Amino acid sequence: MKAIKNLSLLFLLGLIVVSCVKDDDYDIPEINVDEPDVDVNFTIQNVKDVYRGFEPVLIEAGEDSETPLFIEAYVVSSDESGNFYKQLIIQDSPENPTAGISISTQATDLYTKYEPGRKIYFRVDGLYSGVYADLPTLGTQDGDEVGRIGVDEFNSRIFRSQEVADLVPKEVSISQASSSSSLLNTLVKFSEVEFADEELGESYGNIDDTFSVNRSVVNCDNDEIIMRTSGFSDFKNLSLPEGNGMLTAVLSTFNGTNQLFIRNPDDVMFDGERCDDGSGGGTGEGFECTTPSGGGTAFFNVDFEEFNAIEDYVDAGWTNVNVAGGGTVWEIGNFESNNYAQISGFNSGEDEIASWLVTPEIDMDNTTGEELSFDVQASFDNGTILSVVFSTNFTGDVTTADWQTLSAVNIPTGPDDGFGNFQSVGPVNISCIDGPIHIAFLYEGSDPDATTRYHVDNIKITGN
Repeated sequence: MKAIKNLSLLFLLGLIVVSCVKDDDYDIPEINVDEPDVDVNFTIQNVKDVYRGFEPVLIEAGEDSETPLFIEAYVVSSDESGNFYKQLIIQDSPENPTAGISISTQATDLYTKYEPGRKIYFRVDGLYSGVYADLPTLGTQDGDEVGRIGVDEFNSRIFRSQEVADLVPKEVSISQASSSSSLLNTLVKFSEVEFADEELGESYGNIDDTFSVNRSVVNCDNDEIIMRTSGFSDFKNLSLPEGNGMLTAVLSTFNGTNQLFIRNPDDVMFDGERCDDGSGGGTGEGFECTTPSGGGTAFFNVDFEEFNAIEDYVDAGWTNVNVAGGGTVWEIGNFESNNYAQISGFNSGEDEIASWLVTPEIDMDNTTGEELSFDVQASFDNGTILSVVFSTNFTGDVTTADWQTLSAVNIPTGPDDGFGNFQSVGPVNISCIDGPIHIAFLYEGSDPDATTRYHVDNIKITGN
């Protein structure tokens, strides 16, 4: 009888315990902590600067110093969907970061405490600064490589703030992201991009195995960057969206080739028309004329000798604007009594440069067989970041007009350590373009990774 009573009591207790669970939602409980009392005395950039370009370098607090070194940072990665594994990607600010780094660790399920936007403090002295496949990484020493920090040590070094910030991804172009080292391990965003035609019908990852897969992301100029998806991600079987739109991702690299990692499919918002489905905006897909051209005389001819200041050309109908908001714009340069338009992003300190030099209106209705030519001098070349575009509906604001790239224009390259020579571009067939148009020289750079200096001269259009 006593045994029956005990069993009845256990059954009743079981009912009480079960009744406390109101539904089947077993979400991870909110963790309430006090704000850590940490003296921040180091930065992510300090960590990166310790590395000298060879094997990992020990981060030391200084001779005879017992003061620990702490950085503060904001988490931008998430391993919840499985596309990140045993790494925590952090940047030094929730908006307009100046540096980011990957913390290599044996710890998993990091998203349960350190979700995107979570502010953290991390002790770095005694660890090693290095790279993994060219990606700036913080960890232990594993021979001449950066190793993973053990779980217990990782947990003893990281402190979780109560602050969860709204991350504002840095908006960049594909050309900027492809060439930038300063933006590695930070959250970036692209507008008016899509998966390449050959990717349509594919899934994010490899359905049949766990190998990672590269998918090509392109813009309407056919600039391309890789988006990499782990074979362990829980969204690898989902079909790629076939539209055009915005993409948010963590910028990474592998042996010098920059690539993107998304946290989950919500980072991909491709719900607009593809580049070839409408008139679009911005600088659209490449444009090339196949109608007969050649001969004739010059009806538009600019050698920049009329004025010595760019402001005078603006007064005469040219447009000179950096839509990224920085101070890098086109200027009038001179060497050996020859004027030209010039631009360089070197030492500008600007992460994004989008400088337009737009001609006055050019009437294409009174001639046939038109061709464009000009001279370019490329110097201190660290990548081709100049393009030539045209618009038939420009009214003064480059951001509201539709632009198309003249794909037959081949911008010459120059030396990476000095001045090049002027080289002729063209003649480029533009005979199929009618009406009043504007032609623009578009410089898209980023200091210090994309700062090639250009001089442009002798812009000429001929027609019959």
